[in-house]
Amino acid sequence: MFDNNPEEHYIKEGDPGKPTYYIIRRMDKDTNLSALYRMTMGHVWYALSKGWLPVVDMQNYPNAYLAPEKLGKENSWEYYFEQPFGVSVKQAYDGENVILSNGDCVKPYPDHSMNLSQKKNEELTEWRMLGKMGFLTVKPQLKEEILATREEIFSPEDNILGVLLRGRDYSDKKIKGFPIPPPVEFARNKAREKFDEWACNKILLITEDKAVVELFRDNFGNKCVNFDQIYTAHHDTDEGLSASDNTPYGKDDYFMWGKRHLAQMILLSNCNSFLAERCGGTTSTMLLATKFEHTHFFNLGTY
Repeated sequence: MFDNNPEEHYIKEGDPGKPTYYIIRRMDKDTNLSALYRMTMGHVWYALSKGWLPVVDMQNYPNAYLAPEKLGKENSWEYYFEQPFGVSVKQAYDGENVILSNGDCVKPYPDHSMNLSQKKNEELTEWRMLGKMGFLTVKPQLKEEILATREEIFSPEDNILGVLLRGRDYSDKKIKGFPIPPPVEFARNKAREKFDEWACNKILLITEDKAVVELFRDNFGNKCVNFDQIYTAHHDTDEGLSASDNTPYGKDDYFMWGKRHLAQMILLSNCNSFLAERCGGTTSTMLLATKFEHTHFFNLGTY
């Protein structure tokens, strides 16, 4: 059923009394899991507004979480999330009415706007409702396993500040329209300020830059736990998954790469407070979180 036409279109149109299945697909095979999650959220909203049944197809379109030999055989979306209505890709394509999405984002969708982060309107609450209603649900067993790693590192009494900083590899690219990340030393100083102000005793640091890890460790010592410490707690090896390594290609286990990304978002969303730069991971964390006691977001404009 692979279709390389990027536009939204029917591939089957039959009895109007039968369900219409809306196939959510992504034509860009390099999209990361956080972006896929938010993109899918927008498409689910769109499908529901049309009265269609959304089905996520990461089976027939190459993506970063599906090994090439499994293309057309397994749906990598279902490695991490439930289908919105429990409908499989096969069941959808066997239906009488099938629409392929445009292969990109639809609007509205939860982007990296400050409205979502700072809750300036009801937009965040509305997007979160899709998760609460069961339309974007993390696999329960997978979520339970990820949270179990948290319990191995932190105690229930810990007051944890989650910190998300992309690092210099992000700022070096200077992609037009993307948010400008804060200078590392400035971010570290702000983290120290909020750490003390909010009476935190631990930091969970998520970053792709080893230099950021070293700077925070120098300042916070063993109060700072970087993500790799948690991620490797449940695994025998972290080969190929260092903080500075941000490409899945060349890895043997595509599933584990996605699991690592999902774990970052889930663990951050379960911190007491949250300090972050503007990026897709920040928005995804806000969508997955029930609430934070405190938040601070760096808003330095865009490139």
